[in-house]
Amino acid sequence: MAVIFLLIVILQVLAGYFCAKVVQSLTKKTWLGVLAMFFTLVPAVSIYLKKSLANYEWFTNGFCYLGYIYLGFILYFPIYCVAVFVFHKFCKKIKLKKLLSAGFVLIPIFLFFGYLNAINPRLKTLNIKGNSDLKICFVSDIHVGCINTKHILNRVADCINRANPDIVIFGGDVLDIEALKVYEETFVNIMHDKITSKYDTYTVIGNHEIYAGVEDCIRLLKKAGMKVLIDKVVDVKGFNIVGRLDQTVRQRKSLSQIISGNEKNMIVVDHTPSSIDESAGRNALLHLSGHTHAGQTFPMNFVVDYLFGSTGNLRKVKNTYAYITNGAGFWGPPYRIGNIPEVVLVKISQKN
Repeated sequence: MAVIFLLIVILQVLAGYFCAKVVQSLTKKTWLGVLAMFFTLVPAVSIYLKKSLANYEWFTNGFCYLGYIYLGFILYFPIYCVAVFVFHKFCKKIKLKKLLSAGFVLIPIFLFFGYLNAINPRLKTLNIKGNSDLKICFVSDIHVGCINTKHILNRVADCINRANPDIVIFGGDVLDIEALKVYEETFVNIMHDKITSKYDTYTVIGNHEIYAGVEDCIRLLKKAGMKVLIDKVVDVKGFNIVGRLDQTVRQRKSLSQIISGNEKNMIVVDHTPSSIDESAGRNALLHLSGHTHAGQTFPMNFVVDYLFGSTGNLRKVKNTYAYITNGAGFWGPPYRIGNIPEVVLVKISQKN
């Protein structure tokens, strides 16, 4: 994963350089090209600024937001340019400069609809068969932080309340580092006031809670009324809910170390979908994961599907139902393109 992340960063810088050169070529202004390249580096620079300018969060948050918005542009503008060059090769009636210049209007419009999609998670229902009835609302990857808004939290709460579940389970990456300072009060208030279920609300720990500081995140999650499952089993209406620590922690327990071996109706919740086969090997009824965001933006969906298997589709591995959610929020560029953010209602009903 580290190699893949490094490759993505290198590609991001190269794409930013390409966009900067096109801007400079079209405008004949070197300073605009330099500015375009500068914005490519803004997200990384903003991480440093957050640490050194802790008293100016309004500035660092706005600075970060601009950079992440621009990341979407440098992803799609090079793709647009390649398509334009191919088109112009066969049809030279329209000048190449006009076609390239049009991208500065068309790509932002395209990204605007991707932004609207990203901030509006929808409720999705899955139906599976079990030995008794249970309704679970599963939510993952909200990434509460400086570029995720109160709107997304309220939208998630609306979906959960519309589902009227027995229990709510959060699948990790609920919080990012900024939530511990910027959104702590908002997060706690919405969780207490707007998210309800017949029984309890549970969560597992994702990789971003670990990056942000797992102890501080656990404190905030508990303050918001959530029960944190770290390599732990709880019984809910005869179902054994197993919450696993994310694989980022190498010394986490195996599934065999967590369960006694006699558990029935077992539902395994593991943030990163790397242990589905392990759950299937222990005859779990259901395995729930998140983490992938379904790639978040096309064509990254092909990468995550290759690494983890199909996202957003209920499937069976041996006798175990497995589902990797698209996630409810986003991380980095505030766009969802090629997939729909979701809150998942899993309705388990008795077999006939």
